[in-house]
Amino acid sequence: MRNLTALLCALTVLSGSACEKTKRVAIGGDDQIIVMADSLHWPALLFPLQTIFEKEYRVPTPEKEFYIQFVNLVNFDHYRNYKYVILAGTLKHNGPVSRFIGELLSDDAKEVVRSKEHFWFNKTDEWAYGQLMMILTSDSIVDLVDFINRNDDDIYERALEHKNRLVSDFIYTTGKYLEKKGLQKQLFEKYGWTMRIHPDYRLTDEQPEKGYVRFYAPSMNKSLQRWISVHWLPPAKDKSPDSVITEPWMTATRNKLGSWFVDTVVTVPMYDRYGRTEFAGYPALEYNGVWRTPSPVRPFGGAFRSFAFADSVTQRIYFIDLAVFFPEEQKKLKNLREQEIIARTFSVREAKE
Repeated sequence: MRNLTALLCALTVLSGSACEKTKRVAIGGDDQIIVMADSLHWPALLFPLQTIFEKEYRVPTPEKEFYIQFVNLVNFDHYRNYKYVILAGTLKHNGPVSRFIGELLSDDAKEVVRSKEHFWFNKTDEWAYGQLMMILTSDSIVDLVDFINRNDDDIYERALEHKNRLVSDFIYTTGKYLEKKGLQKQLFEKYGWTMRIHPDYRLTDEQPEKGYVRFYAPSMNKSLQRWISVHWLPPAKDKSPDSVITEPWMTATRNKLGSWFVDTVVTVPMYDRYGRTEFAGYPALEYNGVWRTPSPVRPFGGAFRSFAFADSVTQRIYFIDLAVFFPEEQKKLKNLREQEIIARTFSVREAKE
């Protein structure tokens, strides 16, 4: 196979081999996942991988965080530097991808796979900086598909974690010299928490008596508008934070914050989605949905994402809300992801210069 030596060089963790080669920066979209698999396996792998990566989010039109693209291994030279590369195959199959996986894995790794203790290997920055490479393998395609189906959330979260890294690098590298350090310090001195505010955003609303601040980022050439709101309150007496931070409470709190905008906005129940997650080191409840103006006089709306958690240091419950208005394009999910990266810099420790 053409350029097999170059392929084998990089996987030092998996096979123990090492080669010197100058790496490039990974290319391709943050949402594009390249999958290399033998053509015989494509029909079995297509649906489970699409189910994992091509989840649709209503914001309110359907959008996806990722889409997958099956490619032939003969085109490896063209796709080797993409941001997400998945190799999927079986150790017993004689197809080119399966044989290649067998060459990549060390004998110890193959033994672990045969014992069904491990089916999944990950490596970052393998063939290019900013790349996530995955190997999904087993003795049989039936076992491999079963593993993928049973570990769909973990596989998706690993890809999403890498996407967060890429977005974070972009946000805080391009805006490093414009980052508002003074505002970060001011937030901590006044409210006991801080956040790495991107230069696109400015502080537009402060209501200390309500425990509320809002940041706003307009767009110069399009109708894109973004908001990040932080709301905090003391925990309820005689109640644990978990008994307070519930799905109905999330909806009620989001609508409360919506009433504090110049144009009141409300949630649209049919789009509500909730889930447990981790946020800035805290166990949190996540709330995704769609907001709209209740009045037919000025009808408009968009997508939002909210996180709620309790902090023992400040003895508060925090509700952080991200909202976007972008009727011109289907990029609401992309903008929510960028806002989330900013929000995840939330800290109750003072920002350092």
